Amino acid sequence: MDYLANIARRTGGVGTAIGASFLIGLVLLIVANIVYRFFGGVIAGTYELTELMVVVVAASALVYTALEQGHVAINIIVSRFPQRARAIVESITLAIGLGLWALVAWANVGLIREKALDGEATLLLNVPVFPFRLFWEFSLIILCLVLLVYLLKVFPRVIGK
Repeated sequence: MDYLANIARRTGGVGTAIGASFLIGLVLLIVANIVYRFFGGVIAGTYELTELMVVVVAASALVYTALEQGHVAINIIVSRFPQRARAIVESITLAIGLGLWALVAWANVGLIREKALDGEATLLLNVPVFPFRLFWEFSLIILCLVLLVYLLKVFPRVIGK
């Protein structure tokens, strides 16, 4: 299990760095476009590039939040439960999250096969969409791996060990 946790942590860290760099690029692009509009011009393809860059930022943010266990939790009620009951609730929520994100990842494979391999690209700049869909899929797989690792860590508390 430590091996899986290390893989998830390392790949999640790389994805977070990529997402952070895309976020910086996204902010610079938007600011440059705003300044250029002030002088009467427009940077062509800003909308398309923004759409693609947001995919990378959102995917890496999902993984980072899961690694830091920063997702919303309702501790007001659950904190009053006994230790084992808390572990059961946590394992149920982790299992539901894992199942839902695994479903999204599986559906995304179909989209990649259907659209991205056909050479789908943006209209104005003709940027291929395939790498961004692939990054999204990779991030979903890492997210599922992170949730699985946390589920395996909670499981001993559920059975009372």
